[in-house]
Amino acid sequence: MRSVRTVGWGHYLLVGALISASVLLIPLGIGRDVLYSLVGASAVVAMLVGVRRNHPLHRRGWFLMAAGTAIWVMGDTLYAWYSDVAFIEPFPSLADVFYLAAYPVLAAGLLVLARSRGAERQPTALLDSAILTAGLGVLSWVFLIEPTWTADGVSMLERLVGVAYPLGDVLLFAMLVRLATAPGAWGIPSRLLAGSVALLILSDSLYLAGSFVPLIGDNLTVLDPGWLISYVLWGAAALHPAMGTLSLPSLKRSERTRAGRFVALAGALLIGPAILGFELITGAPLHAGAVVIASGFLVVLVLVRMVRMVHQVQDQAERLGQLADTDYVTGLANRRRFTDRLSELLGDSRRHVGGLLKIDLERLSEINDTLGHRTGDALLLAAGNRLSQLTGPRALVARLGDSSFGILDPSITSDGQADDAAVRIRMALEQPLDLPDVSVAFEVSIGVLVLPDDGTQAPLALGRVDLALCAAKKRPGRTARYSTELETGATLAPALVGELGDALRDGQIVLHYQPQIEIGSGRVLGVEALARWQHPRHGLLGPDLFIPAAEQTGLIAPFTQHVLDAALRQCARWHRGGLDLTVAVNLSARNLLDPGLVDDVRAALARHCVGAEALELEITESSAMVDPRRSMQVLGELSDLGVTLSVDDYGTGHSSLTYLQRLPVRRLKIDRSFVTGLLGDDASAAIVRSTIELARHLRLDVVAEGVEDDDTLLRLRDMRCFAAQGFGLGRPVAGPLLPELVARIEERLPEVLGSPALRGRPDKPAVIPIF
Repeated sequence: MRSVRTVGWGHYLLVGALISASVLLIPLGIGRDVLYSLVGASAVVAMLVGVRRNHPLHRRGWFLMAAGTAIWVMGDTLYAWYSDVAFIEPFPSLADVFYLAAYPVLAAGLLVLARSRGAERQPTALLDSAILTAGLGVLSWVFLIEPTWTADGVSMLERLVGVAYPLGDVLLFAMLVRLATAPGAWGIPSRLLAGSVALLILSDSLYLAGSFVPLIGDNLTVLDPGWLISYVLWGAAALHPAMGTLSLPSLKRSERTRAGRFVALAGALLIGPAILGFELITGAPLHAGAVVIASGFLVVLVLVRMVRMVHQVQDQAERLGQLADTDYVTGLANRRRFTDRLSELLGDSRRHVGGLLKIDLERLSEINDTLGHRTGDALLLAAGNRLSQLTGPRALVARLGDSSFGILDPSITSDGQADDAAVRIRMALEQPLDLPDVSVAFEVSIGVLVLPDDGTQAPLALGRVDLALCAAKKRPGRTARYSTELETGATLAPALVGELGDALRDGQIVLHYQPQIEIGSGRVLGVEALARWQHPRHGLLGPDLFIPAAEQTGLIAPFTQHVLDAALRQCARWHRGGLDLTVAVNLSARNLLDPGLVDDVRAALARHCVGAEALELEITESSAMVDPRRSMQVLGELSDLGVTLSVDDYGTGHSSLTYLQRLPVRRLKIDRSFVTGLLGDDASAAIVRSTIELARHLRLDVVAEGVEDDDTLLRLRDMRCFAAQGFGLGRPVAGPLLPELVARIEERLPEVLGSPALRGRPDKPAVIPIF
């Protein structure tokens, strides 16, 4: 058998349990008693080895438990000497002195472990310990202490020693509950200790009950494995690698009450009624007085515990409410709390609300990347503290986003005060923020509103302050107050993000179509579908204001599906009217990553009864390079479907010629920035000419965008460019107006290009781009 110093806790537990169980096979006598004492001694050694091996933070508790176990083993040894050598079994004896002395030492060890895990946060744990201990005390009094004390023919010393054992067990139980309710984790060592104490108490109780229960008294020897396994469990707990957690100080945290604890408390409260019920059923003498007194005491303790539990729930609810309304980095109000307060103030039309300011700290992402998020969080905290100092006590300061703060200040009553507050706050925030290791200065932009004049609803006010902030970023003073003039241009985009979904459902997204002309003949080959937003308040909006929002909010897939359906529906109408045109629709990078794109295109073609050759899908160089492998797979499937593929804005992205050769595209659309400089810029002319030559060798058609005049068109003709589009050829128009525009173009351009006049349209028009 391996030494205890090298054996693991699992091996020690297994071997010790087997030996403890096999003691029943050994006849009563000195051999059995020696083995009994050796198992107890092994537990003492195991505790000492565990302390040396695992280095618990507080060793004193384990040393006390080892001492208590050693004292108990000495009692076992004396008891064996009395029975095996002196052939007497005196009671009380010196062995009882050692046994009874072990209880307070063991209890002291458990108490040291419990106290070392942290100071008592609240009296709740002590209340739980008192309730459970009182419940066990009632049981011990009724079934052990009272029968022992009232036994006939027993001396006072015997009575005192007899009742001392159950009292010692109650003391051990109280300390175990104290440990269980202490802060910290409840792991395997804790469970091993709990099992050890439970077996010890059970064995002691049954042994004492044997004095007045003949069935137990005639079979006392079967209790020996209980005490022995108790030794083994105590030693295994000390040998376990996690034994140090039993004395590890716990971080202070909010108290939690688990369901198991409630069950235990309820069980303790029901012990008294259960005892009386048992005695009534069995006809045993009633212990009504003792049970009533103990139950009354328990009821008082439970009531106090319930009051504390109510307070605990209230405190936790208040704490959760604070956390839900608080930014975890700065400790300020968060966006939720800020929006709720803004809605509350704006809900009262008679109330003056005050100034609404939104502050953005620029370059925060660079600071996070360079100095780390810990420094970035410290700077946010410092900025939040400075904002709180700059505003009055009635103002609400909140963190609204990664680098943005909001202020709702009721002391601002006019436009002038709002502007002055914005300038004052910007200048103060742009002063360096000093941290222990670094000093950082921000550039600050501030947008300002005066409420309720500039907004009567929280979403509207927040959208308008975003507009003001966007305008502030473009101004030298970096501050701006909201005005209606800000409702146009790029600053309108943030306010449109939340409305785009409704716009799709309400049919506000419409298409205009710009013709594409075959330069060699002057014939209109097809059209590009251009999305517009017919906004109920802002009028007709261009795609630059809302397509980025569609990509950022995840609406690009339904948006593209809407455009595709509308374009193919209009194309089918043209075909039925005898106007054979192709239509081109733009795809974004997110569309190319959509696994359902090919099926959506196939279904749309079938739904509108349009052939795949009439649809052109345009991609940008950058979108194809986001995931080249996935893009080539999707574009290959679309090409197999019969759809024409083209590269839009060619020359402005960062694709390589290798990918351009491998992608299944049939057209390149030269970006307008090169075409508009074709006549006066030699570099632009060289780029256009080389692109046309490159495309010819790759067997690709070239479409020039941004043709503004006939001279540019003629220059493209001389370069043998395939097709062109632009305001000089035809502006985008609604679908019903396109046939008239096509007729005018085809009537004028052949003469400009010096090509034969068109006589009717060909039966099978060439494929053309759209969007």
